[in-house]
Amino acid sequence: MEYEKITKNKSVLLLLIPAILAFIIALIPTLKYQWPLSWDIYYHVHLAKLYMEQGLTFWDPLTYAPFGRPIFYPPLFHYLLAALAALLKADPFQIARYLQPVFAFSLVLSFTYVTRQFYNLRVALLAGFFLFFTSVFHRAMLPLPETLALIFFPLAVYFYYRALEGDDHRFAVLGGIIGGLMMLTHNLTGLIMLGVVLLFTLSLKLRKDKVDYSSLGIFLGFTLIVAALWWLPLLIQYGYTFHNPQAVFQGPVEYLIILAKTLGVPALIFAVLWVIIRIKGFKENSMKRWAEKLSRKDILIITWTLFLLILSNAYILGFSILIDRILNFAVFPVMIMAALGLEYIHTCSTKPSYEKIYKVLIIILIIFAVCSGLFYALSVKPMVTDSQRDLAQWFADNGDGKSVVMSITEGLDPVIVSVSRQPVSTGGYQPGMVKVLDRNLYYSGNFTEEDVKRDNIGYFVEQSPISHPGYFTLVYQNKDYKVWRVDI
Repeated sequence: MEYEKITKNKSVLLLLIPAILAFIIALIPTLKYQWPLSWDIYYHVHLAKLYMEQGLTFWDPLTYAPFGRPIFYPPLFHYLLAALAALLKADPFQIARYLQPVFAFSLVLSFTYVTRQFYNLRVALLAGFFLFFTSVFHRAMLPLPETLALIFFPLAVYFYYRALEGDDHRFAVLGGIIGGLMMLTHNLTGLIMLGVVLLFTLSLKLRKDKVDYSSLGIFLGFTLIVAALWWLPLLIQYGYTFHNPQAVFQGPVEYLIILAKTLGVPALIFAVLWVIIRIKGFKENSMKRWAEKLSRKDILIITWTLFLLILSNAYILGFSILIDRILNFAVFPVMIMAALGLEYIHTCSTKPSYEKIYKVLIIILIIFAVCSGLFYALSVKPMVTDSQRDLAQWFADNGDGKSVVMSITEGLDPVIVSVSRQPVSTGGYQPGMVKVLDRNLYYSGNFTEEDVKRDNIGYFVEQSPISHPGYFTLVYQNKDYKVWRVDI
């Protein structure tokens, strides 16, 4: 059957093709390894277990011990893990593990569904395959709150777009609820989505479009109402603390490398083609006429992309940002641009040579997209080692459950606390910390017995040699770590 005839078919089954392939690809490491792939999931499992133990709570006593800290990480993903673990009577780690292919499927389907609603099935399929080259697709295999929020992202924007068209205020309500769920899942993703929505609305206002602006109020209102269910009592009780990641200046070459890795070289090539086509239209018309010729969908994806490209360069001004994380949010509009750029060749297909080029490019895109996804799935490994899990299990079996573990290797703490429920001196999600022990004191070895008593430290985990006072007893050792118990 001709490709043109296939893509005119509105069958949902065709739209599912990229999502099903994503599911199969993500299933490979899920079945290959018995643990989730990411390091971050250990912190999230810790919170899921905390909610299972204490129900609704805003305080985490086990991380950044002995002080504890408010839980500044939104809870929806953790409650999802806890609910599924309780319902299925399964370990949260295994729930997270099997969410990997489900999240990959859902993210690709959410994106391709919205793209089809904006354009057509063919553009949606092309954009879906371009997605396989991106870091967002790689992260889609990781069971993380950010992945869940990215599944919501295109849906929230799409429903707001429909509401702004004046179709129905119910779209604004639905979009606002989804936006609120994003704020309860991963607040950076939710804030970026709100930035896209507001800038898109401003762009339409500057163009003097007729827009139902009451939809914006409804959308924002429901977003805030849903988000306030958790954020409001938290802020009332504890205020808000956030420590930005350290800014790292990147030169233009380093920035372009990050851009290529995040968005994928194939998508960038065809997205640039689409931009060139649009710039050509600008040269042939006055700026005003050119802007008027742009569809609202074009304005949305242009605004969306420019917002994040500009924001990802904020480090130049000294702002502390993670460039790749910001660029992740630009993946969706850039994939649509790439699909439209490839479609431009199809519009030239009145010439037989263009039709052949188009078909060859489609075949190459699908083959290389699937191979790219498979290569990542076959090469990715769990970020937490067997030695680290064995160490955490020792604490689960032998720890006292009360005194603090001082780990010289900070990245161990989420693993230890999530598996053993033993208090740890750090514990993941550093931006949410309030008070932390003076780790440099213990790194240097210049601590006293009084320091150890004051800080309630019961165990030291050693990867490289540390000072061993007489009240230290070696109680566990594997090929990478030693555990010293404090006997005072």
